Amino acid sequence: CYHCKLNMQEGDPAVYAERAGYDKLWHPGCFICCTCRELLVDMIYFWKNGNLYCGRHYCDSERPRCAGCDELIFSNEYTLAEGQNWHLKHFCCFDCDCVLAGITYLTVNDNPVCKSCYVKNHAAV
Repeated sequence: CYHCKLNMQEGDPAVYAERAGYDKLWHPGCFICCTCRELLVDMIYFWKNGNLYCGRHYCDSERPRCAGCDELIFSNEYTLAEGQNWHLKHFCCFDCDCVLAGITYLTVNDNPVCKSCYVKNHAAV
């Protein structure tokens, strides 16, 4: 078995993945996504750099995912803020929803807030 490295016994069910090559077999329970460990026997699988992936995690290996909407980001323009990737329009002030990409913001309780809302709603007077 390519995953667990145990010998396949004659008569045991085995999974063959054409994209992985003719020399690889898996026990059905070992045919899993390398990231989330989801069983892939009856699902679409992806093979990349010697690893099996479910659709979600293969896509995550190819493109960043927006922390705001959980969709893949296909645009070349996006922002990295608070350790996560965001579509430009989805990185917004927690109070007023104005777009924060490229402008100064502060965080209140781990939520991004524009300077105007910070002064208006959170600053000590």
